[in-house]
Amino acid sequence: MKTIISLVLLAVSLGSCQNEDIVPTEEAAAAVNAQDSQVINSTAKTVGGNVPSHDPSTIVKSGVNYYVFTTGDNIPVTYSRDLINWSWGTSVFSSTPSWITGYVPGFTKTFWAPDVAWFNNRWNMYYSCSTFGSATSAIGLVTSPSISQSAGTNWTDRGVVVSSSSASDVNAIDPSILVDGSNVYMAYGSWHAGIGVIQINPSTGKTTGSRTIVAGGNGASWEAPCLIKEGSYYYMFVNRGTCCNGVNSTYYIVVGRSTSPFGPFVDKNGVSLKSGGGTTVLASQGNYIGPGHLSRITGTQKGAVHYYNAADNGNPKLEIVYFTWSSGWPTLSY
Repeated sequence: MKTIISLVLLAVSLGSCQNEDIVPTEEAAAAVNAQDSQVINSTAKTVGGNVPSHDPSTIVKSGVNYYVFTTGDNIPVTYSRDLINWSWGTSVFSSTPSWITGYVPGFTKTFWAPDVAWFNNRWNMYYSCSTFGSATSAIGLVTSPSISQSAGTNWTDRGVVVSSSSASDVNAIDPSILVDGSNVYMAYGSWHAGIGVIQINPSTGKTTGSRTIVAGGNGASWEAPCLIKEGSYYYMFVNRGTCCNGVNSTYYIVVGRSTSPFGPFVDKNGVSLKSGGGTTVLASQGNYIGPGHLSRITGTQKGAVHYYNAADNGNPKLEIVYFTWSSGWPTLSY
């Protein structure tokens, strides 16, 4: 089950950055990401430094910096110009939104697994509120017209997006946002009833229609979905196994694909993710133990995971991964 990871936050101030407050349009954001992919290709693969990371969001770029948000107190953020060297930024919250305790009694300030995407001329960040081992959870939304470390970012809380209150429902944690042209989708869920997909109204950032369960269920170990589109297929990456046990973590990532964001998703052998299917694309290797919580950097064939570093007492770290494709199926590598 997802456990609470309390990250020690020590903000590192390196001075203000020039031109950091550029606000992209949707078209400009895609163009910037496409241009940056050429630069990223020439950089080293390994993330440097000693910045911990658990459940990293999609890495996004605003101005000169990349940003990644993670599980931790008040939603920690780190930023980087090159995807290698990362510094602590200012956390999203200074206090917990008051609506949360009505949905998740006993919730404190440790938020889980945020994700962020650009649509409706703003950054939309979805975040999880829960407690250890519980299906009483909620996903909330905050928005901002820009992300800027030097000038500070003003996030506006938009309240609850989805909630859950029993193990028979899709657990309202681990949001993954896919912007597909004019459509926006959110995958979410974990153990208990499995992984769900629901459409998002771009104007409000809230849900529209009903959710569809596309993977897992019956208390099986499925969580941390990542929904992407490549060509004519939608791909659902999901974690199996368990996290949060350092070098004893057993996370690994599987994938299925579909011609619809609502499934059915099947693996290479045609087995549905609702029936235990899933083609493994990344598992423990060397010091990279229990890789999980995949995302892809928009407009590139690069993404991010956390892993438990066997060379550093199993502490969770961020790493860049690379997507490669063959006959319509992906593999992941460091």
